Amino acid sequence: MTAMVEVRSLAAPFGESAGLSDISFSVDAGELLVMLGPSGAGKTTLLRTVAGFVAATSGHVRIAERDVTGLPPEMRDAVYLHQSPVLFPHLSVAENVAFPLRVRRVNETRRRERVSELLESMQILELADRLPRTLSGGQRNRVSLARALAADPMVLLLDEPFSGLDPGLRQDVRDAIRVVQRTSAPAIVVVTHDLDDAAMLADRIGVLINGRLCQIGNPRDVMTRPSSEEIAKLVGFTNTLAARADGTESVETAIGRVRVCGETVSGPGVVMFRTDGGRLTPDGEFRGRVTAITTRPGSVTVRLHSAAGEVELAAESLRLPNVGDEVEFALHPEHSIFFPAS
Repeated sequence: MTAMVEVRSLAAPFGESAGLSDISFSVDAGELLVMLGPSGAGKTTLLRTVAGFVAATSGHVRIAERDVTGLPPEMRDAVYLHQSPVLFPHLSVAENVAFPLRVRRVNETRRRERVSELLESMQILELADRLPRTLSGGQRNRVSLARALAADPMVLLLDEPFSGLDPGLRQDVRDAIRVVQRTSAPAIVVVTHDLDDAAMLADRIGVLINGRLCQIGNPRDVMTRPSSEEIAKLVGFTNTLAARADGTESVETAIGRVRVCGETVSGPGVVMFRTDGGRLTPDGEFRGRVTAITTRPGSVTVRLHSAAGEVELAAESLRLPNVGDEVEFALHPEHSIFFPAS
């Protein structure tokens, strides 16, 4: 399949940092790529460079097999949506969505039909006559998406579309993006720093750190097999134990030998795992003292003080220890990764 958008060896400036460096990736029509990264990684600059608002210092951007690197935004067949939707305050929802069609001189009958189709697909048809100031954040996002689709873009670039939204509205916007993907099939690139949003939306995930694309792959590979310690921290490997490897599938730590995923390179480093990378169990190999219990919606974590330092593990809410208890725990080898010291 021919890529709808192709980025090759792209470099661009941002802020006072070195900027984007040697970025390469492609996205097919109907595919959704999430660019995940911490604040300041260059995610917004990447989208704005693909869209044409930031000039690349080297490399190429191709859309539908056409080199658009030197073209202005309006000639790229790409729509960039800022994280805070900008709607015309004096126009109704329907008039906002119709605006790109007016610019293209679409006749009124077809314009009304298309606006109705878009509002219905975003499940906001009943908002057609409302003004932007009367809408919720999630509704404004849906209107913004509908207006973007009115331009029939080949590429849709979404900059932190969930920023500032509560959990219910975030789900509404995720649903709206899935509708766009299913019905219009543009190539979609979403940037976010939120792991949950990335996991729930992506066909593939790219990890951007300090202006470099450090890893790209399907969500499962990126989430379970991060290629570096820095990426592991970003995708939820919150537990870190100092370790020494000897080339086998286990490493020596202060709590004993820990089995890890795959063979290791001899030398010092760290073993990392998520909170769900182990469990409290009476026949566990390791011991720790409970120092805190944290309850969040849908999960409970128990913090332990061990000989190797602090460890945090997911726990079952019906079988919780008490703070101060000495407990045993086990670690899952398939969820534990060793990273050699750099």
